[in-house]
Amino acid sequence: MNGIYLGGDGGGTSCRIAAWDENGTMLALARGPSSNSYVVGFDQAIQTVQFLITEVLTKVGKRSIISFCFGNSGLAREEERVRWTAFFEQFLGAELPILLVPDIELLLAMNDPRRLGLCLVSGTGSVALGRNEVGDQVRSGGMGSALGDEGSAWWIADQGIRRTLRSVEGRDQPTTMGPALLEFFGLPTYQRAISFFNAPERTKAEIARFAPIVSQAATQSDTLADAIITAAVAELALLVHSVQERLSEPYLKKITLAGGVLQHNQRIYELLINVLDPALEVHLAEGGGLEGARILARHLS
Repeated sequence: MNGIYLGGDGGGTSCRIAAWDENGTMLALARGPSSNSYVVGFDQAIQTVQFLITEVLTKVGKRSIISFCFGNSGLAREEERVRWTAFFEQFLGAELPILLVPDIELLLAMNDPRRLGLCLVSGTGSVALGRNEVGDQVRSGGMGSALGDEGSAWWIADQGIRRTLRSVEGRDQPTTMGPALLEFFGLPTYQRAISFFNAPERTKAEIARFAPIVSQAATQSDTLADAIITAAVAELALLVHSVQERLSEPYLKKITLAGGVLQHNQRIYELLINVLDPALEVHLAEGGGLEGARILARHLS
């Protein structure tokens, strides 16, 4: 019976493990919660990954694993690679060809199996990465909500919330988003928003869910919302431009875009590609980095 290629794409929000046959056909897919050890702890992260791999292997039946690529948040750090390597060698066997990479590098693999070119992620957070022909790597953004994440779903939502509350007080442009803000978060009054949004239990993901409301308002001629969307596009373009300015030639003139903002907000996607370097060949990774994991696993064999 033919073997399978096993791949995983894990991060701070969710983790996916899949298996493909030698023709690249996906045979099984399993989804689970975060596999970022800095979010859920290492023990919980490996439990999630072990469960998802077991689920996939159960679905494909008695097929041997040819190779495995796992992209995950945190794997840029040596200590993380050592811990994950030890786990996979114990769980899957030390003889299995395994490649561990930071999750964002899965997107570079979709440009070229050597992980070259550029990529941009705009999901709950935002980050851009580039690698040239000699292996030099440049990163921009990815600093988290305390220091950045400009142009991300969290940033769009945060700007929408802040500026709507400022508008209520006459300190910003008029907006129609006030009632939508109260309804979306179940707030009885604007005054109640102070304690709600300053509460320590408010999460980045919870705030980011408001981003589509801002985007919808922008399509309905809300000038404040439109200004936020325009600024988000400019920030994302700056992330890519920063990488290009600091990445030495030659580098592959391809960029893979990923993340919920770019996948689900057609207006932001179209505005962005119109301001990116016209020399770049643009690809939207609608399935995130999982396809990159397949490509890298395939090239291990």
